[in-house]
Amino acid sequence: MSILLLFSCGTKKISGDGTGQTIEMKTEKKLVATIGKSAMNNNPFKITNAVIEGNKLIVDVSYSGGCQEHFFELVGDEAISKSLPPQRTIRLVHTGEQDLCKAMIMRTLEFDIKNLAYQQKAGSEIILKLEGWDQHL
Repeated sequence: MSILLLFSCGTKKISGDGTGQTIEMKTEKKLVATIGKSAMNNNPFKITNAVIEGNKLIVDVSYSGGCQEHFFELVGDEAISKSLPPQRTIRLVHTGEQDLCKAMIMRTLEFDIKNLAYQQKAGSEIILKLEGWDQHL
C-alpha cells in the first residue's frame, strides 16, 4: 500500500554530475484552472515551455528546491479584452514553504482550462496570455 502511495502523485527522474542534481517530475494529479484574483508568487520559478492540447494547458517549469513540497495554481483574470478572438491574461502561481535545497526541479504541469473559455460552448475561441511566457496560447 505504501509503495502505491509513493507513485500516485507523480513520477520523478533524478540525474546529476556530482556538482548538483536535476530532478524531473511529471505531475499526475489533475489540476484545474480557476478565474479570479490570485495570490502573489512567493517562490521564483521559470516557465520553459507552454502549449495547449485540447482543453489542457501543459506547462514546463523549473525552480530550485527539493526538500519541500511545491504547489502551483493557474488563475485567469476575470476581465476579458474586447478583441476578436477575445483575450484573457492568466497567471501561474507557485506557492509552498521556503525551500533552501539547491536541486534544480524541472516539472511538467497539466491544467484543465475549460473554466477559462470565453463561452462555455463548443467552438468558443479565446487567446490566453500567460504571464512569464512570450507567446500567446
